[in-house]
Amino acid sequence: MARKSLFKKNLGYFSKAIFLCNMVAVLFLLLSYAASFINPKTLWVLPFFGLGYLPILIVNIGFVLYWLLRRPFYSLYTLIPILLGWNLLTQHIGFRSQHTNADRNEKAIRVMSFNAHLFNEVNGVASTTIRDEVVSLITNTDPDILCIQEFFTKIKGTKQMSDRIVAESGLEDYFFEPATKSEHEGYGQIIFSKYPIIHSGTITKNEYGINRITFSDIRKGQDTIRVYNVHLRSFGLQTEDKEFIQNPSNTSNEEHATTRVGRKLKYAFEQRSQQARALRDHMDATHYPIIVMGDFNDTPMSYSVNLIRKGLKNTFREKGRGWGVTHYEMLPLFQIDYIFCSPGFQVENYQIIKQELSDHYPLFADIRL
Repeated sequence: MARKSLFKKNLGYFSKAIFLCNMVAVLFLLLSYAASFINPKTLWVLPFFGLGYLPILIVNIGFVLYWLLRRPFYSLYTLIPILLGWNLLTQHIGFRSQHTNADRNEKAIRVMSFNAHLFNEVNGVASTTIRDEVVSLITNTDPDILCIQEFFTKIKGTKQMSDRIVAESGLEDYFFEPATKSEHEGYGQIIFSKYPIIHSGTITKNEYGINRITFSDIRKGQDTIRVYNVHLRSFGLQTEDKEFIQNPSNTSNEEHATTRVGRKLKYAFEQRSQQARALRDHMDATHYPIIVMGDFNDTPMSYSVNLIRKGLKNTFREKGRGWGVTHYEMLPLFQIDYIFCSPGFQVENYQIIKQELSDHYPLFADIRL
């Protein structure tokens, strides 16, 4: 009887149209899931669904609410696919309580990552002021290990940013690998540490200028920890591309702009997957506990991020709170900066520091081996 009463009324034409749209939205949601484990070189269109995960998810939640009000049973057609992606959803949203610096365990290692954007001017704030505020932030946060991407410093003289951070933060050792340098200055990636750095290097396979991966082996007591500073291939969007993404209706030749931006996204997805494979192979060859952090230039739904984090703890998922936005400049929706660590680490704290000192927010985690 229950089954008969459930289906005794057929859907009307309007509800059938809504249901058809609903199924298309569910298909898009499943394709966004597929983007996390299928290489974009195999099926290049999938990463675009992964990039659109949030609006796709919101649309599907809307359909769940609609059917709960009209025909509750039909909500299951959408609710079940949403729950199937729960593991991916928790890579975006943290449900943990917020910690503060006062909660820091003295036995834990505080690791911090920040894309400094070459200390360029931000929101009208001069570069010199940005540098002062970054140094102050590092000093107040007091990391034991700090990875900076797009780091800029003078090579000679009293204005070396690297020497200033060492002098004011207590980070005694560092490894700086400039992607480009002259006699006077250079920029690239840097790893700072309060503990001795005993070995360092660069993964040169599939590097793209400033988009590269460096590493350092750091000795803490009797333990040696390998730290990777990651900066995967960026989309390479110019100002006109960003303006089109934010305001497509203001573009005179929308078709040309869409093709141009789409081509850049496609190439970047593929190149990041190659970099991720090179890093994965490098990590699999080491017997040390691993910390991987940096600017991955991709979301938790991407193939690259999921390939790298496989078998590692995501510190945001362990202790993060809210929607994990780390890049706010263009569309404030995306988490593209991460801190991963070996399963042997206990994650005790995670924070995204909402200070606009770059186009990225700094982030840190407290982990204990």
